[in-house]
Amino acid sequence: MYTEQALGAGHTIWRSRGSVEAVIPADGCADLILRNEEVFIAGPSTRWIETRADRGDGTLGLRFPPGAARSVLALDLSEISDQVVLMTDLLGHKATMQARTLLQCAGATWPDVPELVAAFSPQSSQIGPWSAFIHGHARRGTPPWRVAEIMDWSQRTFRRRMQQDFGYPYLTLARIDRAKRARSLLQEGTSLFDAAAVAGYADQAHLSREFRRLVGASPGQFSSSSA
Repeated sequence: MYTEQALGAGHTIWRSRGSVEAVIPADGCADLILRNEEVFIAGPSTRWIETRADRGDGTLGLRFPPGAARSVLALDLSEISDQVVLMTDLLGHKATMQARTLLQCAGATWPDVPELVAAFSPQSSQIGPWSAFIHGHARRGTPPWRVAEIMDWSQRTFRRRMQQDFGYPYLTLARIDRAKRARSLLQEGTSLFDAAAVAGYADQAHLSREFRRLVGASPGQFSSSSA
């Protein structure tokens, strides 16, 4: 069974117990994961992934929205994009112990843990406006050169900041959001033709190619599984 609770500012605490392997669409997020007393960092996802089956007490995680995890992890997120790594290998024993304690606390008091994000990320208020600003433009389809211009940055600086803070390019964020919109439309029963047009794909073939990479299924397979 999988359950989750929004904590605010796009952060989510989640728990999985007795779940089997599953395909998870790309969401651009990063997670801290507690499984069998070990803490893992799941880097920002830019393609579909297959999760492990739960064992023992299950799995507990804290999901950071796109662009937010770097304020906690102090890592160039492009180095761990689409990877799941032991936290001790990246940040050492002390940071791992702190993360384990906070995740265990969240598991004990969940979902009443509004202080969790602040405990993990005292600098979250500094990165929040930037990541929300970028995400808003990606949803609206603003070209990357225009976003860089608005930020008064060179395009090179903008690309570097996206890689460091998000873990992937700006256009990848836009693709992930577009696929998310298409998934919502298909779950509502929208036809493939209309879903492709409304979500902003060139045609159904474009939608199909993106779904196979980002969702792990064709649009038809996704619609059937959602019915």
